Amino acid sequence: MNEKDAAWPHLNYDEFKSTAHLLHMGVQIIGKFKLYTPFEPHWANVALWLTAKGITTGLIPYQSGAFSIEVDLNNHLILVTSSFGTERQFPLTSMSVAEFETKILMILKDLNIDLHINSMPQEIPNPIPFNEDTEIREYNSVLANAWWRILLSSYKVMKLYHARFDGETPPIGLMWGTFDLRDARYNGMPVPTTGVNAGYIRRNAMDEAQVEIGFWHGNEMYPRPAYYSFTYPQPDAIESATIQPQAARWDAKLTEFVLDYEAIEKSNQPEEDLLNFFESTYHAGTQLAQWDPTLIKKGEPS
Repeated sequence: MNEKDAAWPHLNYDEFKSTAHLLHMGVQIIGKFKLYTPFEPHWANVALWLTAKGITTGLIPYQSGAFSIEVDLNNHLILVTSSFGTERQFPLTSMSVAEFETKILMILKDLNIDLHINSMPQEIPNPIPFNEDTEIREYNSVLANAWWRILLSSYKVMKLYHARFDGETPPIGLMWGTFDLRDARYNGMPVPTTGVNAGYIRRNAMDEAQVEIGFWHGNEMYPRPAYYSFTYPQPDAIESATIQPQAARWDAKLTEFVLDYEAIEKSNQPEEDLLNFFESTYHAGTQLAQWDPTLIKKGEPS
């Protein structure tokens, strides 16, 4: 495998679907323990972080110490480590979501960490409680690793984009509800939370004008991996804006800009094309929404 294929590997939605379900629900189980951390605006406290091996919760305070849970996507392990000098792990293989939840809860009990979570998945259609999702899901370690390497390569480009914003922007993170790696920029303008945004999750996420960009592996509505970008509230005529690269477009069903991952995978300049997508869609949305143009930093820091 050459360097480009290692950084931008192939990922087919239909082949990844079973593994993605197990990972998504497993990451939701793990992520729900971050609800024990102090709330930060726009749910910034619940995001998971990328590591050189996979994904981690980072530190979760508990009594006089802390613990963390890591999804190792190189060695395909779930590792729980506590500051009390103890750790436990189990292999990440084909299993049901119910078994995954049982294993996590048993490890925490074994480590004398007495915390509980709501077993109902969030932000997905037709949710099945974790403990009732008993179908064995295939875990393909090659595809899981490929998905994570796409996240890493995307993260490097997103960091360049992230660094150029001079307003409110929480750290880039994996949102376990929607299972996407996202970066969000806010301009400080409050937005009323009504209608579809009145629920508990969305009214704490969509209460301020924002531009969000990110990557997700796809779903039944859009069955292919892709990058997305949206401006909220959506300004008039944004669907007619000119954006880059040529493969990017407005998707009327999703009501956001989309760039299929395949275009980046096959590009001779994937980092440049992806950064152009993020920046051109930001400028398209914020010019129409009349954001302050000085929120973007010019040049290198002194």
